[in-house]
Amino acid sequence: MKPKKGSIKELREEALSLFHNKGLSPKEIGKITGRSSRTVYRWLNQHELCINPDQQFLKHKRPQGKKYSTQVFDEIKRIKLEIPARSATKIQSMLKNQLSSEIPSLSTIRKFLAKEGLSVRKPAERKGYVKFQRKYPNDLWQIDIAGVQSIEKVGKVYLFALLDDCSRYITAAFYASDEKGHQVIELLRQSFLSCGRPRQILADNGAQFRNTIGELGTKYSKLLNLVDVEPIFAAPYHPQTKGKLERWFGTVVQSFLPEVRHKVKTLPEYSLKELNGDFQDWLKWYNYEKPHRSLPKSTNPADIYFNQEDRIFRPMQHKIHWERWLGEYNTRKVSKYNEIKYKGHQFDIPSGYSGLRVELIEFDGTLEIYYHDQKLCNHTLPDFWQNIIAKKEFRKIGMSGVIKYKGNAYTVDYKLAGKKIEVRESNGGSILLIYFKNQLIKQIQKA
Repeated sequence: MKPKKGSIKELREEALSLFHNKGLSPKEIGKITGRSSRTVYRWLNQHELCINPDQQFLKHKRPQGKKYSTQVFDEIKRIKLEIPARSATKIQSMLKNQLSSEIPSLSTIRKFLAKEGLSVRKPAERKGYVKFQRKYPNDLWQIDIAGVQSIEKVGKVYLFALLDDCSRYITAAFYASDEKGHQVIELLRQSFLSCGRPRQILADNGAQFRNTIGELGTKYSKLLNLVDVEPIFAAPYHPQTKGKLERWFGTVVQSFLPEVRHKVKTLPEYSLKELNGDFQDWLKWYNYEKPHRSLPKSTNPADIYFNQEDRIFRPMQHKIHWERWLGEYNTRKVSKYNEIKYKGHQFDIPSGYSGLRVELIEFDGTLEIYYHDQKLCNHTLPDFWQNIIAKKEFRKIGMSGVIKYKGNAYTVDYKLAGKKIEVRESNGGSILLIYFKNQLIKQIQKA
């Protein structure tokens, strides 16, 4: 049926007649008159007010939203109360794995949490910032190390991460027990082998990326120069330059850490390796499932990173000797007996290099020795070095040459009475390594 044509007054009278005489609904009248049901409701309401000012016609009601069972909302509340830091996004993801029924939308979950008083307190009003974003994936990466985090049964750990500026995709990230430069090289290695090379990498002015006088002389910058990646640096004391990565660190604190701390409480033991295993599972969820509000249509980072047109892709073109970049670097002078000393032990060197300074690289239980980039030999390090615990403790040797360690007494050397020595545990804690002036002087079997 074609809508009738006429003046507003004629259409209004027609609508009133159809409603009162034929009993048609406002929706049906709207189809006949060519007007919306909302307009028809307004005409009827105005007519009723003219007849009886104290009586108002029933207003149009918007359609009700979907109704969910009380069990669904009870589960939402239980999940939120278990770990209050959980976000609506995380709760929705957990519901998908636990319930077979239809799951409420994010907005419904947020409204319910707000109604129950379970929403996270809104942050204070912040100053606005200038937003920037590279147009293509792999045009710019951001690299940084999160501040120290403490996890029960694991101790203090540091989070290393690389983020693609365009897509927010995390190319690589892991936890480590220290924040030394070789961890940065390992982060680059993982990213380059899995995602290729970006054009630029943005870092702050930390010692792992830039030396103290601001020149490009670190292992980090030398490696980037070798693989044709331009290192750029943020302004000093301005973390907003790497705002995307800083915000991601906040997401880890809000979403991942509460989950793992809750899990650790129920486990008798929990190691750094297990922590990284759980973190990689969480990272996969973040990259491939979690919707990101800053991305088009709130899609996930992986969708933008892998599917955007004109994505930059620069795979590694030549093989990198990663052991040399990752290993601990030192130099030693070769004695006239063709030997060097390293951490209290002597190692043989091929003849012909007496009096010259050679390079030592310790990596994965092996000591590699080089002279002007020429590899001279390999030495397998003593087994106890593979199990040394990073934590160092210091003791003062008594007048009788004895130290006390964890309630037991151990004899070191009376000649060193009054001296301060360093104690490390190895071989799963069964052996004590005693160092004096950074030299290993004794190994003691623990009581």
